[in-house]
Amino acid sequence: MIERTSRYYTGPLTQTPHKYTGVYQISVYRDFPSIQAVNYVEYTWKDGDSLSNLANTFGSGPKYWWEIMDINPEILDPMSIAPGTVIRVPYGN
Repeated sequence: MIERTSRYYTGPLTQTPHKYTGVYQISVYRDFPSIQAVNYVEYTWKDGDSLSNLANTFGSGPKYWWEIMDINPEILDPMSIAPGTVIRVPYGN
């Protein structure tokens, strides 16, 4: 279920099979932004960093940590970013 306050609430729906069971599930289709269309800086992740702190530092506010995830699709788990990883952080968008 998608809450009405979610940024995905009005997104188009799609059906996709579950990775292990093959049972179809409804999900929201998400069109990620092109990296070329976003102003960003490259940042080297340090121990103790958090996406919400970086989002706040670079101007979009802590609740917009997902914007960082949007332009870093190679990061699958925001809680396990290794120190030394270079990520893109959007600014001024």
